Amino acid sequence: MTTGTEEFALGAEEVQQTILILNLSVAQIDLSITEGDHSVNALIDSFTYMSQHIEEIQQSSQNIFDLVADNEAAQSYNALLANQTAELASKMQQAIIAFQFYDKLSQRLNHVSHGLSGLAEIVSHEMRVKNREEWEAFKKSVRKGTTMREEEELFELIFDQHLPVEEAIEIMCSRMRARMNEPAAAAEDEDEIELF
Repeated sequence: MTTGTEEFALGAEEVQQTILILNLSVAQIDLSITEGDHSVNALIDSFTYMSQHIEEIQQSSQNIFDLVADNEAAQSYNALLANQTAELASKMQQAIIAFQFYDKLSQRLNHVSHGLSGLAEIVSHEMRVKNREEWEAFKKSVRKGTTMREEEELFELIFDQHLPVEEAIEIMCSRMRARMNEPAAAAEDEDEIELF
């Protein structure tokens, strides 16, 4: 008869299947990051290229205006062109800044990949999986890899406070929404992430 105090143990087959799933997850994450890096880098290059040409158009427009400054129609067209290029430059800058989300996403996925790889490594060795020091060292390694504020807070909610995952996610989503509404926090976040 089994009791609730008996330890649950996976058999060799279950451990092997767990390792395979962990390795598959790591491979999928790494492949997604690689594909995403190529796409986002291409977009950033395109927007940077267009931004440089907008500056050249603005300068050319000003040069033309300087040549025919006394022409009322030229003044009107120059003002219109200057306004449109300024708006376009602003929108492009917003788009480039928006790409910063990918940098954070990529960092988080790299940390997840590292954690899953470490977990697969521990689980694959019978002596390590039963060693409390191994698990503590692994947990410290995962915590050390949390380079962003949200990651550290999520780690604390799950590992230190032992909250269920769904509750921890809900708390973090609430905190992140609140921070997005704080102007100072937005400026601080922009300082943390640099793509160029």
